[in-house]
Amino acid sequence: MAATMSLSTDSVALEPGATSGCVVTVTNTGSLVDQFSITLVGGLRDWVTIEPSTLNLMPATSGTVTVTFAPPRSPELVAGRHPFGVRVGSREDPGTSVVEEGAVEVAAFQQIVAELVPAKRRARRRAKYRLAVDNLGNSEVEVGITLRDPDDELRLETSQALITTAPGTATILKLRAAPHRRFWRGEPKLLPFEVVASPAGDEPIQTGGVVQQEQLLPKWLLPALAAAAVLVVAAVAAWFALLKPAVESVATEQTQQQVAKAESAASDASGAADKATAAATVAQQAAGISPSPTPGAGNQTPKPTGPPSSAKPGATAAPTGPLPLSFRIATKAKVATDGSFEDFTYKAPPKKKIQIADLVLQNPRGDSGILRISIGKDILLETGLANFRDLDYHYLEPLFAAEGQPVVVSVNCTAPGTGSDQCTPSVSFSGQLS
Repeated sequence: MAATMSLSTDSVALEPGATSGCVVTVTNTGSLVDQFSITLVGGLRDWVTIEPSTLNLMPATSGTVTVTFAPPRSPELVAGRHPFGVRVGSREDPGTSVVEEGAVEVAAFQQIVAELVPAKRRARRRAKYRLAVDNLGNSEVEVGITLRDPDDELRLETSQALITTAPGTATILKLRAAPHRRFWRGEPKLLPFEVVASPAGDEPIQTGGVVQQEQLLPKWLLPALAAAAVLVVAAVAAWFALLKPAVESVATEQTQQQVAKAESAASDASGAADKATAAATVAQQAAGISPSPTPGAGNQTPKPTGPPSSAKPGATAAPTGPLPLSFRIATKAKVATDGSFEDFTYKAPPKKKIQIADLVLQNPRGDSGILRISIGKDILLETGLANFRDLDYHYLEPLFAAEGQPVVVSVNCTAPGTGSDQCTPSVSFSGQLS
């Protein structure tokens, strides 16, 4: 091709969010007037501009083009060397072109965000939390995790003390907090603690959490024991007032019948003995033998036995209360470019009400869009799918769904995650059914 080109510099270094560039000089070495097109080669087209994109040059003349680089401040653009090429093509000789190569050195920047989920937990023995560490920078960063208890009231543990986070990712750590001292009864205690995330080469990030320590004895236990005691007392009173006299009367009647039978049998035995004695006397007289007096056999009457011992009646079972409830609403929402939502619903059985105490939101594929949770027409929660992968909420005062009122999870899917053409977030609910 009858043209040459050169770059003012083949290496450009700049910070994300800044702007810089280089100059391309094109010379027409042919004998005809020609139009040259200048295009970019490589994967930087989203943040590189070329002006002008064409040059009309007379023979033996030159023109210049400015190539401007504007890398975004985003974790999607990784720090490091990014090569590029500038191609010059001729209208008069379209089959050939000239290419000059260069590179952009994108500097690294750090942006670490840490969040404790949930910030407050109720527990009797041990509370569990999740720490989400988000790397919003464009380079890999090591982050140290430190747990602090200023009042020395808790035993704190973490699944990892040092993590390495890749650009544009969120790392989830498990934390546990257990009070040193427990109590059987009393008012709840608030036990605060601190979580410090320390990125290498940057300022530490501090967040806090609270354990609301509850008494070991459930609050319903004492009222239940009192109710059981009342039922036992009522059963004992009913026994002595109604059942025991009837049992004693039946036992006495049966005893008297047995005594009468025994007396009749004894009387019969005594008559038979007298007859035998008389016969023996006659026999002795016939034999010329004087009869010897024979002691009479006395009648013995068995003593009536007392009434049988009473049997303790069985205790009445305590009445049942609300039933535990746990259900999950999984979604499969198609991409909606018009901002519309797809609804996924759960309804309680007939004549039942739902009390919701905990929510667990999951977005394992990293979908983008909006997730909304409603009870009937009332919206409880609305959040962006890109804001979480695994997130839970605990309510001190439970949420109520009246009889016949549905629990609805609505999804506006704008961009499905990796390996799917649909958004598939889910929400797990736990509470009681009354």
